[in-house]
Amino acid sequence: MTANAKTANPVQDLQLGKNDSASVRSPGLLAKWPMVGLLMFLFGALAFGGFAYNLVAQGPLLAWDKTLATSLPAIGLRHVTTLKPIMDAGYYLGSWGLTALGFILGLYFIIKRYWQELAMLAIGMAGESLLFYSISNFFDRARPPTQIWVILHIPGFPSGHAMASVVFFGFLAYLLAPKIQSALGKGLVIAVALFIILFIGFTRVFTAAHYLTDVLAGYALGLAWSSAVYSLIEIYYRKRRKQNVKKE
Repeated sequence: MTANAKTANPVQDLQLGKNDSASVRSPGLLAKWPMVGLLMFLFGALAFGGFAYNLVAQGPLLAWDKTLATSLPAIGLRHVTTLKPIMDAGYYLGSWGLTALGFILGLYFIIKRYWQELAMLAIGMAGESLLFYSISNFFDRARPPTQIWVILHIPGFPSGHAMASVVFFGFLAYLLAPKIQSALGKGLVIAVALFIILFIGFTRVFTAAHYLTDVLAGYALGLAWSSAVYSLIEIYYRKRRKQNVKKE
């Protein structure tokens, strides 16, 4: 094996976004600009802290929570045939659908031996679940008494659906958008991801499965968690690849 062949893979790995554009791989942007990930984390963490304080202090946003938790389900019950399938789609997309998509994506990473991307997906989603159960049980906020259709009884602050949608669909957009050459294509990928995230959250509020601040807190915590995890994993693998190149 020649010297060029020995160093080809590590050098290529350092330029994933440029040299492996045909594959679903991390573009490495968060490792290249760690300040972006830090700012996203701070914004998400501070926003979640604000919603949590509002809940504990019985702040003014709770009035909006109660109003929407009463008015929106009432609309749904007047238009069951039309709205129930749409609202159910949001629930199942944010639960079983997201789980199925995550399994398929994880299997793809395993087959392709993309360990960095697998770590980002696995740690991101597993950590999201642990955060949801621990934090929701800590605040122990009861869900609205006006829930319709799919009824849940576990604590509702923050919304697990909202948090998981940010972690997963945000990750997908991060993987796919940099691979697309046109600005229109990039914008479309980001717009679709945002639409799915907002749609899932909207269905949770519309059916009173969550209060509005539950969903907003879920978005904020999802942003903080995903930006921290994805940034740190990218930085770790970037340093590791550089070390491998030096050894060669």
